[in-house]
Amino acid sequence: MSPRDRKKRKSLTWFKVCLLLVLAAAAGSLFTPYPAELVRAFNPPPPPAPEPAKPKKATKPQKTQAHRQAEYVLEHPEPWSPEATFAMPVINLPNFPPALPERSEPGNYEHVTELTKGLNNRSNVHFHPGTTASQDRGKKDAYQLRVSLNAFLPRAAEGDELLKANPELPGVLTQFGELMKVAKVSPWYHDIYLHKQNRVRKNTALLNQLLDRHNFYDTDTVLDIVAPGSNRHVLWIQADMDVVSDGSDGDRLPTMPEKIRKSDYYQPTTSYRWRKRGTTPNPLLEGWQERLKRYRKEGNKESEEHARLVITDLQRYSFLLAEYDSFIVIPLTLKEKRNDEASGGAAFRPEPGDYAAVVVGKRVFPAIVGDFGPKFKTGEASLRLSQAVNPKAKVYARPVSDLGVSYIIFPGSKEPENGPIDYNRLNSQVRELLGEIGGIAPEAEFVEMKDLLPQPAASKSEPQAQPESSQAAQPQSEGK
Repeated sequence: MSPRDRKKRKSLTWFKVCLLLVLAAAAGSLFTPYPAELVRAFNPPPPPAPEPAKPKKATKPQKTQAHRQAEYVLEHPEPWSPEATFAMPVINLPNFPPALPERSEPGNYEHVTELTKGLNNRSNVHFHPGTTASQDRGKKDAYQLRVSLNAFLPRAAEGDELLKANPELPGVLTQFGELMKVAKVSPWYHDIYLHKQNRVRKNTALLNQLLDRHNFYDTDTVLDIVAPGSNRHVLWIQADMDVVSDGSDGDRLPTMPEKIRKSDYYQPTTSYRWRKRGTTPNPLLEGWQERLKRYRKEGNKESEEHARLVITDLQRYSFLLAEYDSFIVIPLTLKEKRNDEASGGAAFRPEPGDYAAVVVGKRVFPAIVGDFGPKFKTGEASLRLSQAVNPKAKVYARPVSDLGVSYIIFPGSKEPENGPIDYNRLNSQVRELLGEIGGIAPEAEFVEMKDLLPQPAASKSEPQAQPESSQAAQPQSEGK
């Protein structure tokens, strides 16, 4: 390389170094106050608002606008800020349209839903690859529902197994152990659960509302018992206690609340009934007559026939009052004949009017069989009895939810003629019947029930009532 070329390269190198130093110094000056002062010099701040004129006390030299601007800059130094000086405009972009699926995929989906309290529904939905809608529509298996319900079918409790529901039973009935030794599971227990099975099967097939867990497992046992020594037949039902609020009687209760008179769900009759004694019309009669007119106008033949039968009953009979009378409700299936009639099965069949003892804990309550209920349900008592068991009980609040209620029914113990409950006789008869199966222990409490309504006076065309010390004063039976 010649000396000339070496000198040329050396001069170019120094030039580049100097240029880089100048550029670095210029870049570094951006972080000093000098650029801000240059910006303020080219863009002076607006002058402050003029102050209101004041009276002149003495003549002083006036400041010019240039002096005031200089003082403002000195008093308000501001470092240069890129964000405050340079602001990017706001850019509003339109919303992107949602992406549409390119295809639907087959698969399996599982859901768990609580249909009613205590009944969970686990559903599986399977989507399989198909053909076209016009082709799949004609295939029966292309769109079908498969329903599967799992339920344990209980067996009847026997002997000491009843203590699971009420451990106090041996301390209530003195001969509880002897009674359990001769107790046999009643065929009615299996019949009740057969009706439960059939109802669940039907409603599952039709996708109707199913029995919830509480009502499916409401019967712990039904026992046939022949008491040793007295040969007294007893039908023992171990269940829970729900509330019923049915019945009407113009003779004892001539007026009823408007919400009951206009209710489409209140049942004005009970299975236990008797001929009217007075002339006061049933308080629910007028409402059912209006209902009959409505059914005729609507052309509802089935409801019209039902209303006509109810009106006839309300005109002829009086009924128990759930709010004032102590009675229990038994399944209608207990009215059916049994296949063991030859071995004495009829002796265990209860009828409306039969006396019963209801045991809850260590307390014993007297009652009668007052009504028949659904074939698949046990454990129901009148509002009066329910509130005696539990004062918090209401129409939609059961007094006992577990299976700790023993319904000890004495078949064949009803009075010869039906009539309003004679509570003095009710208390004495239930005590006597309990004595025939061993009696109650001293630590048990027998809760006597009192009459809350006056006894109706007999009409002239009917015989006068007998004294309370004798059998209940009742008119001629309705021929049951």
